[in-house]
Amino acid sequence: MARHLGQFPQSNVSVGAPPPPRVIAEDYYIYSIRFQALTAGATQNGFIQIEADSDFLIQKLAYASFIGGDAVQVQTQDVPLVTTTIVDTGSGRQLMNAPIPIPSFFGDGRLPYILPTPKLFTKNSRINVNVFNFGDEDYDNLWLNFEGKKIFTSN
Repeated sequence: MARHLGQFPQSNVSVGAPPPPRVIAEDYYIYSIRFQALTAGATQNGFIQIEADSDFLIQKLAYASFIGGDAVQVQTQDVPLVTTTIVDTGSGRQLMNAPIPIPSFFGDGRLPYILPTPKLFTKNSRINVNVFNFGDEDYDNLWLNFEGKKIFTSN
């Protein structure tokens, strides 16, 4: 059967539109935020700036916390009594509806939490992080690590 003009399926690409970005490289990468002197009952805010050279796909989350500057043994690793909220400023979306205890959203370095759906942060966006220490201990240092990959595209 012969086709006549106007009978071809419509395309999602408009004439003259630039081609979509093409992935040219992916590198494993960790963005980290460190909170110091997080005292009992205190709240701290911070952010991670996603670099301009690439988007970032978070795949895993891990934490490390230290009390009193003492060496930590694997068997005595602290489980922080700290909640967090995380906001993607690129989309304006919060990643949770309420503050989440860190141990239920971040794993430790040996067994990081694997996101059920990786989260993409666009280049030049920020990850805003808020933490609240609801326990009795003062944390000298608390790191939250966002593990994933940088995605470099052409365009």
